[in-house]
Amino acid sequence: MPEPALQLEHLSRRFGAVLAVSDASATFHYGKMHALVGENGAGKSTLLKLAGGAEKADQGRVLIEGVPLAPPTPAEAIRRGVGFVYQHFMLVDAFSTLENLCLGHEPVGRFGALDENQARRQAQAVMSKLDLDLDLEARVAELGVGQRQHIEIIRILIRGAKVILLDEPTAVLTPGQATHLYATLRRMADAGSCIVVVTHRLQEVRAHCDHVTVLRRGKVVLDTATSASTVADWTRAIMGQEPPPPVQRPARPEPVQGGLQLKSLRVESTDKGHLAVQDVSFTVPRGTIVGIAGVEGNGQRELVRAIAGLQPCNEGSVWLDGADISKMSVAARRAAGLAVVHDDRHREGLMLDVSVSDNLVLGDLGTGSDEVKTVARRLGAYGIVPADPSIRARNLSGGNQQKVVMARALDRSVAVAVLAQPTRGVDLGAARGIHEAIFQTARQGAAVLVISADLAELRAICHEIIVIARGKVVTTLPPDTAEEVFGQAMLGEAAP
Repeated sequence: MPEPALQLEHLSRRFGAVLAVSDASATFHYGKMHALVGENGAGKSTLLKLAGGAEKADQGRVLIEGVPLAPPTPAEAIRRGVGFVYQHFMLVDAFSTLENLCLGHEPVGRFGALDENQARRQAQAVMSKLDLDLDLEARVAELGVGQRQHIEIIRILIRGAKVILLDEPTAVLTPGQATHLYATLRRMADAGSCIVVVTHRLQEVRAHCDHVTVLRRGKVVLDTATSASTVADWTRAIMGQEPPPPVQRPARPEPVQGGLQLKSLRVESTDKGHLAVQDVSFTVPRGTIVGIAGVEGNGQRELVRAIAGLQPCNEGSVWLDGADISKMSVAARRAAGLAVVHDDRHREGLMLDVSVSDNLVLGDLGTGSDEVKTVARRLGAYGIVPADPSIRARNLSGGNQQKVVMARALDRSVAVAVLAQPTRGVDLGAARGIHEAIFQTARQGAAVLVISADLAELRAICHEIIVIARGKVVTTLPPDTAEEVFGQAMLGEAAP
């Protein structure tokens, strides 16, 4: 038999007092799509980084086609054919697609100058094999998340990667975009590549992957073909117990009153040049959970920033409990009871190089609250792991970083909560906890607006769902509406 594409043998990695990976072993083969799953903090991303040379193991070794990875660096890994696609895109927004594709691996002609024609030929050859069509001249800032994800994959293929490691590749994609990405990955596997995907979406594993490896607390607890096991098996392995029943959406209050109201809102795109939000009006009454569905890049980010006060409205107004807050500062809106979670926790949710403790109380300093008690309560209530307030936020897993952001937003007196991608990159148990926190916020009388790329999530937790396309409200639908109707509306076609 040929050597496995990638072998991880008895790997361990410690960060201070935290043992992130403990004696973990796994084998990945060419021609297969492998899934790596587990709770937040289970060690999935760390194991992937060890495989790709981005982290160095304290014990154990990584073998590529039977030969140890030495030195264990990203440069050596890519030289040996292992490419890493990170959860947060490593692209330069101001550069074109072509410039991003060849960045760091630029083909040069005479006198050391960039050979753009060669770079274009390399990119087009890879895109042709994958049946992809990207505008090589477009600025990355103008592209959607699905296109950016494909740029990351094409870039490492240009460098000769045969083993492709992807950390939460569908966390920012709509269901349709995720299906398209998996179709691309399947073509790569069928052509002989080895694909390893970290994901929390177990239905994606069932639909697309050949093999699944489950991590719990840094250890491999299940390693099996997907055809020989069930989603229930994986869930039990992930949690170490039978999963709890789903939380129940609170009843919609009657009569409805107060809350958040947008009146004829028009907001310019963050990269200027056009209106991202066009004449949007809707109301989210207190005690109600309203969702916003739509393909990402259709004005969601600008809408959230305008409500938060981070971006001015070109026209229209934002109202909270009958008061116009359009001219208020961010701090004044927060003091009035507005809580906002943005879609990019790294850019607009966390200070990555300060402590978890400081991140948990950002905005609360000077309010008279007991900082130590507040931090301890938020760590415990949201199950943040490790429960060490002194470590840097950067050293938490993505899901635990999200818990920090959610805890800070909702663990206080809230009149209106605007939550963009509240469970992005979190596991089943953590998502359940965040949903319960959202329900409790609504039960306490707050108006809750949830913007999510996960339509299944919106249908599970919202009383009604507003669909937007190209910055405009297309329709408002009850959550039990058929998925194909939502899909039609997300493409800009009003539901019948």
